[in-house]
Amino acid sequence: MYLEDIKITRVSPCWADAAKIRLQAEMSRDIAEIMPYLNSVLSNATYNPHSQTLTFMKEGRLLTLYADHLTMAKALNTTDARQVLDWLKDLINDTYRRRAEIEPCYETRSRPTALQIYQWLPRTNCRECGEVTCLAFAARLLLGEQSIGRSRPLFTGEYRHLKEAMLELVGALGYDVPQEA
Repeated sequence: MYLEDIKITRVSPCWADAAKIRLQAEMSRDIAEIMPYLNSVLSNATYNPHSQTLTFMKEGRLLTLYADHLTMAKALNTTDARQVLDWLKDLINDTYRRRAEIEPCYETRSRPTALQIYQWLPRTNCRECGEVTCLAFAARLLLGEQSIGRSRPLFTGEYRHLKEAMLELVGALGYDVPQEA
C-alpha cells in the first residue's frame, strides 16, 4: 500500500456554503510522484506541476492535493469528508498500483469559466432548470451543483445543435453525461 492514511487536521465552516465544512488533512506519504498519474486518471483535474498541486471536484466538493496534505471545501460534515478521503486514499493506492499501465500527464489543464460555459448554452433565461438565468446555471454547473440534463432547451427544439458540444464539455469536467434529458 502506497498511502496508509489521510488524517483530518483542521475543520472550519465553509466560506462558500455556511451549512457545509472545509478541512485540511495530512497524507501519510508524499504523493508528488503520483500526481501526473492522477492527472491522467481524473479527467476533471487541474494540475500544476510547478507548485505540485492537483485540484478537482468530487460530487460538489472541491479538493486540492499538495505533495503531503490536502484541502477540501463543501463537505457535508466530517463523516462525509471521511468517506471522500477514504475514496481518495483508495484512488491514490490503485493509481500507484497501476502506474505502469497509465501514461502520466504533465499537462496543465485549465477549467472553463462560467462565462465560457454560458456561451454554449441556449441563453434563453427560461428558468426551466430552476435557475434565474443561464449564467447562474453555468456557474452552478461548473461547481457540480447542477446537471446539464436540466437545460431542457439543449435537448429539444432549436437549440439541440448545442447539445453535443455541451455534453462533451460536461464530460471533460468529469460530470455524468446524460444521453437524453
